[in-house]
Amino acid sequence: MNYKNTINHNCNIKCPKCNHTYSYDFKLEDLKKNNNKSRSLENCYEFLIYLICKNPLCNYDMEIKGETIVSSSNTLNSIKITSIK
Repeated sequence: MNYKNTINHNCNIKCPKCNHTYSYDFKLEDLKKNNNKSRSLENCYEFLIYLICKNPLCNYDMEIKGETIVSSSNTLNSIKITSIK
């Protein structure tokens, strides 16, 4: 089962190429359920998004992977970025 609600999120992300840190606003949509990390009262969902570095001299395409924890009442508990490439 996937999480169908759209999540708007803002965070600072450091580009792995140029090492500049910028604030990014992005949407998390169609999150995939991670059955390995699901708990009885919470569900874990994975996401994969692509962002472009805001440094005009870089413009590197970043791959952002992470996970969200959603309670059984469908409340978002946390968002965690697990890798930036």
